Amino acid sequence: MTVDEFVELVARVSGPSWRPNPEQHACLVGDPAVPLQIAAGPGCGKTLTLVLRALRHVMVDRVLPERIMMTTFTRKAAKEIRTRLIEWGTPLLEEVLAGRAGTLDAAYRAFLRQVDINRFVTGTLDSLCEEALSGARGPDERPPVVVESFAANQLLARRGEIYDTSQRLGQPFLDYLGPYTHTGDPPETLGDMTRVIRTLVDRLVQDEVDLADYVGPGPHQVARQAIAEIFERYTAYLRATHQMDFPTLERVFLDRLRAGRVPDLMSSLRVLLVDEYQDTNPLQEHIYLELARQTGAALTVVGDDDQSLYRFRGATIELFRDFRSRAATALGGQTPQLLYLTQNYRSTPEVVSFFNDFIQNDPDFAPARIQPPQADDPGEPALGQGAGARDVPEHCGRTRGRSGCLAASGVPARRAPCRCSVGGADPGRLQWGRFGGCRDPGAHGERVPARI
Repeated sequence: MTVDEFVELVARVSGPSWRPNPEQHACLVGDPAVPLQIAAGPGCGKTLTLVLRALRHVMVDRVLPERIMMTTFTRKAAKEIRTRLIEWGTPLLEEVLAGRAGTLDAAYRAFLRQVDINRFVTGTLDSLCEEALSGARGPDERPPVVVESFAANQLLARRGEIYDTSQRLGQPFLDYLGPYTHTGDPPETLGDMTRVIRTLVDRLVQDEVDLADYVGPGPHQVARQAIAEIFERYTAYLRATHQMDFPTLERVFLDRLRAGRVPDLMSSLRVLLVDEYQDTNPLQEHIYLELARQTGAALTVVGDDDQSLYRFRGATIELFRDFRSRAATALGGQTPQLLYLTQNYRSTPEVVSFFNDFIQNDPDFAPARIQPPQADDPGEPALGQGAGARDVPEHCGRTRGRSGCLAASGVPARRAPCRCSVGGADPGRLQWGRFGGCRDPGAHGERVPARI
C-alpha cells in the first residue's frame, strides 16, 4: 500500500467528512527517514494527525505496532491516544484484510495478519521508563519503587531537613526562595518552602545542572549551598531505600541508555512519536533523542509553543522552538522537516478572531496579520469536521461549517532563549544555561519569530 492509498483508505472507511486538509496530508505522507516536527495550533487536529501517522507506519511502512512508541504528557492524554489508535486502526485493518482496498500480495497479507492494534506502546514517558526499568533489571537489582508526588514532597521536607535549615539560616534563606513563589514573596509556611524547593531540586536534575557551578561564588551563595545540601540528603535517602521520584527515574533511565543498555521494551523500536512536545523538559528531550539515535527509530514530535503550561515542572518552549537544530546535532543526520497545522476546527471564526486580536495586547508579542476566517469547502472537509462514531472533543462536530483559519503571514514574536549561565552576574537567580528560569528580561536578546 502506498501512502496516498492509505489516505484514500482513511477517507473511504471514515466517510468524506474525515478527509485530511492539505497541511494534515503533508504530515501523513512525510518521509519517515527524515525526523518530523509538527507545529500545531489549538484545535487543528494534531493528536488525530499523530495517531494516523502511527497507523500509516503500520499500513504503509509495515512496522508492527509493538515497535511503535507514542508518548504524551498526562495519563489521561495517553489513554485518549490508545483509544483513538483502536477506534481508527481496527476498521482500517479490517477493510484491508477484507480485500476492499485492492488486491493484496501474499507477503503483505501475511504481515497484516500479525498486526495487533492493541500492542502499540503508549503512555507517559515516566510510565514507560518505569516499565522499561522494571523489565531490564540485573540479577542483583531491585525493581524501581517510584514515589508519587505527594509522598516525595513529604520525604523532601523531612529527610532534606527543610525546616531546620530555614531556622538556622533565617530570613536570607527565605528571601532567596521568594522569587520562585507565585507571588514573589518569601514563603511563610513549611508547605510553601517545600513546594519552592521541590521546583529547585527538580530543575537541578532536569536541567542537568553542575552543582559545583550552582553553589559557586555569587549572591545568595549560602542559600544555594543549603539547597544543594537539602538535595543531597534527600537523594541519599532515596538511594538508601531504593526509591525514586520522577526526575530521578528519568535520570536513571537516561544513564542506562547512554551506557548502551537499551531496555527490551524499546530495543526493537522503529518509530517514536511524541505528543505535546512543548511540555518536555531538557532531561526528557535527551531521552527521546538518545533513544532515537540508538535504535534508529523514525522520530516525529508534535506540539505548540503557545500552549506550554508546565514550565514549573521544567518544561521550556525553547526546546520545541529550537528542536530542529538540536535534533540534527544529536542524531547526526538530516535536519528535521518542519510542518504546520493552522486550520482551527474547535472554535467559531468569532472566537478565533477575538483571541488573535486580544493576544496582540501582550507587549511581548509583535502585531500579527491573521487571515480572515475561511468558509469550508463542502467538497473537501478535513480531519476534525463532522459528527460521527469517532467524533472526539478536540474536533467538535458542532463547529462544522463555521471553522476559521489561523494561518498567518505575520506572526507574534517571543523572546530568544536565555543566554545567562550559572556563575554570571547573579547565579542565585537560577540562570541555568540555555533553559534556566531566568527572571531578568534584560538578559535576553532580540525577539525571534514564533507562531500562533
